[in-house]
Amino acid sequence: MRGQNPDRNIIDRALGWLSPGWQLKRMRSRSALQVMNSFYEAGQINRRTQEWNRSRGDANATQPVTLQRLRDTARQLVRDNGYARSAIRTIVDDVVGEGIKPTAQLQAWKDWSTTTAIDVEGRNDLAGLEQMVMRAVVESGECLVRRRIRSLSDRLPIPMQIQVLEADFIDSGKHQSLKDGGKIVRGVEFNARGQRTHYHLFKNHPGASTFSSTLSLGQSERVPARDYLHIYEGGRPGQVRDASWFSPVLIKFKDFDEFTDATLMKQKIASCLAVITTDSDGSTPRIGAEDEKNPLIDKLEPGLIANLPAGSDIQVVQPPSVRDYPDFVRVTLNEIAAGIGVTPEDLTGDYTGLPFSAARMSRLRHWLRVRGWRRRMIIPQFLNPLWDWAMTALEGTGQETAVNDGWTAPPLPFVEPDREGLAIIRNIRGGIQTFSEVLQERGQNPETFWKEYARDLDALDALGIVLDADARKMTQAGQAQFSNPFLGEPPDGPVDDPVDDPDEPDPLDPNPEPTDEEDEDLGAGNFLSVSEAAKRYNINPQTIRSWVRKGAIPHRRFGPAGQIRLLERDLFSFAAVTREPRYKR
Repeated sequence: MRGQNPDRNIIDRALGWLSPGWQLKRMRSRSALQVMNSFYEAGQINRRTQEWNRSRGDANATQPVTLQRLRDTARQLVRDNGYARSAIRTIVDDVVGEGIKPTAQLQAWKDWSTTTAIDVEGRNDLAGLEQMVMRAVVESGECLVRRRIRSLSDRLPIPMQIQVLEADFIDSGKHQSLKDGGKIVRGVEFNARGQRTHYHLFKNHPGASTFSSTLSLGQSERVPARDYLHIYEGGRPGQVRDASWFSPVLIKFKDFDEFTDATLMKQKIASCLAVITTDSDGSTPRIGAEDEKNPLIDKLEPGLIANLPAGSDIQVVQPPSVRDYPDFVRVTLNEIAAGIGVTPEDLTGDYTGLPFSAARMSRLRHWLRVRGWRRRMIIPQFLNPLWDWAMTALEGTGQETAVNDGWTAPPLPFVEPDREGLAIIRNIRGGIQTFSEVLQERGQNPETFWKEYARDLDALDALGIVLDADARKMTQAGQAQFSNPFLGEPPDGPVDDPVDDPDEPDPLDPNPEPTDEEDEDLGAGNFLSVSEAAKRYNINPQTIRSWVRKGAIPHRRFGPAGQIRLLERDLFSFAAVTREPRYKR
């Protein structure tokens, strides 16, 4: 109807006929609701948003069967898909690497954590258990670590061992409120204050194939939380359980697998030559050898020339094109890498066409995630409690304990060592970073490093070896350090500082008269010309003249021509390389 409001439906029109006031109130309410929803397009209910699954459940509303199904699917994916295996290996290698170690030095800990004495199964040291925990968290979303107290008769460095359990042991069906004000959330029990007190665990793995485990699976056991560590990333406040890190990309992986399989079949077809022959009465002779399995199919051989009678025809099958495959693969793998939390280059191993700046930026962004996983998950949820467990066990036996101030993790690999190493030196010299901070970033324990460094320097001094890398004796340019106590005094005694000399000549005089001391030096031949100095110290004459022009080395000019003369002891100190000039004469 012309002039009719398109927002009015049949009910509005009926109300307008019965009671215009009701109609006006209804339309005002609808207009107010539209204004509220118009601030966020995604908050509206329309054709574009009607397929969204908006859930108002809390962080623990996921059904246990869903968590289990996600874990099973992710494990199957890692078993069968090379990209998924590459992603999980990349995360484990970057986060754990050769192992995250404590800064505290304790011999009992070292003997326990660097051997298989720490492992219940006797297969891994601490670094191996760290990798196992990280792999389980990525693949399954979470895992458990159990401590097993041992007796002194077992002769372990620390009377305790560690066991890593998969999240399947947790009875996710336990989900209820308790009479004392506590609650059980997906197998994890809390008291009225919100503290974890117990876990409800199956005695055996639900997926175990042994007959005894199947019989004992019915009832879970209530065990104290003090003997277990529950490790997972989490994301929402109050989240108790977590899903596999592959959850956002599982469907994408499945579609990608199907697409690559179909493309492979296309490529196989495209690599073959297929023809279809037709004739009017079916009497045309065969053009190749007969297929034994199917008499209607002939096999073509290379170099075949077919002469067909009139009425026969050959049509060559045109294979499908696969030109869009590379672009689709690149875009899809980028989405998968972003969903898991790795770089596309680490996922695929392909660095083709990637410039250095882009590679470094990608690596640095990934390394921020790696440091976050360490500091927010592995260290506070696993390593810190593990250290406390170990110290408690040592206290019970009367052995020495220690306080650990931090953990040292493997460093970020250098992309271009010469540039990045120089940047570290500049940061230290500029006061932006400390030696200890840099050493920890490079995966070193500062206390252990400096002790070893001092031992190496003492060994070099004892053997009389001087290396260019020894900053005590050599400059960065490979020259002897200025006023170095290891080299003894320069010729003619120590170098006097003219700044403190009250008899210093006027520096504004271009050619001052020689002082008594300089007359003695001239007579003794201690002054050298530029050519003599260059020859004696194997330095380019132009380099010396450049030092003189810049005022980087003490010098004098004598005679009407102002000839340059340099003291041998000034050249010996090589002040031009080791420090800024303090005066110019």
